[in-house]
Amino acid sequence: MRIQPDGVNLLETVSTLLKEEILAELEGSKAYELRMALNAIGIARRQLETGDRVEETEREVLAVMLDAEPEDADLEQRFARLVRDGTVADDDALRTLLWNQTLNRVRESAPRYLRQEGLEE
Repeated sequence: MRIQPDGVNLLETVSTLLKEEILAELEGSKAYELRMALNAIGIARRQLETGDRVEETEREVLAVMLDAEPEDADLEQRFARLVRDGTVADDDALRTLLWNQTLNRVRESAPRYLRQEGLEE
């Protein structure tokens, strides 16, 4: 069992401290650099929260589409090659997979954008 607070809580605490106590004291490039660091902390926190389940689900879907095993090391590269070559079927399964991949990446890197655009609450 992990000792509390866990990594997610620690990152949230550091982020809050930096945002509420330090950022107000900075100007110009230093404030910008801190905002960039805060963004990185936010991404790391969201990655810790979701763990590997998003990638595992994507790999399972790809494995079905490519008639392969989810553990295949080159699964993503094979899929990318088929998309680039135009040989993967352009169907609902492909569009759903690509849309979900996009949403998952934006959820991780810029979740406010999804709310702002009405794509999530």
